Amino acid sequence: MKHRLVFFLLVLMACLPFLMGAGKSSIVNSPHNLSVSGMGEIKSLKETRICIFCHSSHNASTEGPLWNHVTTNPGKFKAYERSTMKGLPEQPNGATKLCLSCHDGTVAVGAVHGIPGGIRMQGVGADGTIPPDRRSNRGTDLSGTHPVSIKFKQELALQKSSLRWPPSDPQNEVGVDADGFVQCTSCHDAHGSRSKTLPFWNKETFGQVCQVCHAY
Repeated sequence: MKHRLVFFLLVLMACLPFLMGAGKSSIVNSPHNLSVSGMGEIKSLKETRICIFCHSSHNASTEGPLWNHVTTNPGKFKAYERSTMKGLPEQPNGATKLCLSCHDGTVAVGAVHGIPGGIRMQGVGADGTIPPDRRSNRGTDLSGTHPVSIKFKQELALQKSSLRWPPSDPQNEVGVDADGFVQCTSCHDAHGSRSKTLPFWNKETFGQVCQVCHAY
């Protein structure tokens, strides 16, 4: 009986990092906590709920998992494009479209379904959007950022020795989405960060994320 107890405790200790998020920070202490208790300059004046800015347990949109935020118009973005590319990004879709619903600066941060007029915020522009001088406002010109909403196909990796296939991570932290697209969520986790210095980063360093898809 004693040996079984020791074995159980050893297994529990081995699993503890995974149960605790393997060192991942909490959304509660991140700029994505937009409730009145948030740590950032942009936050609600009164709303105490943290998840409501993106999610709703009832009457949610079908554009994302229990999605609650008003989404951006995906037809107005300038995508990354280079002559050396074997494929071209589409207009933002999937998780990227959801992220840009706040971060492109065209939709009010407090614009959610089910609350007429949205959630009243502080630290935002007169129209309720992220101010254009903040780094978190990425705008609609994505030509200077890593391609997003671009299909990563196996034949593409076979054509270029600098790419890895499959573009997936054993711990499912980095990779393509279910439809094979590289999205914001390929590198970032909106709910926290595994890096102490990089915002909402899926691993501890830049290199660890890049090397999932890139060989160098």
